[in-house]
Amino acid sequence: MNILFFLTPKSEVDYIEESASVFGTIRKMKECNYSEIPVISKTGKYVGTIKSGDILGYLYEQRDMTLEGSDGISLTNIQRVRDNKAVNINCQIEDMVDKILQQNFVPVVDDEENFIGIITRRSVVKFLHDYYEKNNSNETGDK
Repeated sequence: MNILFFLTPKSEVDYIEESASVFGTIRKMKECNYSEIPVISKTGKYVGTIKSGDILGYLYEQRDMTLEGSDGISLTNIQRVRDNKAVNINCQIEDMVDKILQQNFVPVVDDEENFIGIITRRSVVKFLHDYYEKNNSNETGDK
């Protein structure tokens, strides 16, 4: 099965540009109620994933910094512990199973590493649930 079936396109995905400030990133993550968000370059390439733990670790190390003071600090100053690994748009679902088990979302890129969207763990689990329900009801004669 091709992964495009599960793709949430970039136009529908909240992400942050790598040039954003730490404060701007915190604000965006709070508005979206996300604990992690894709980071994209100005040219549209997938850079990585910033997680709330990465930000908390940075703020902990900068104990004298205020939250407002983080508005002048670039997101590039934060060390990301673990980026969500991306997959190519041409891969099959079988090729990304390990990633979706380990990540809340899998970034999808084209052949030139341009970010084109994400596949969420939720969308895969929902598909499997619906598939199971459909096949299970067919076996028992339910409609």
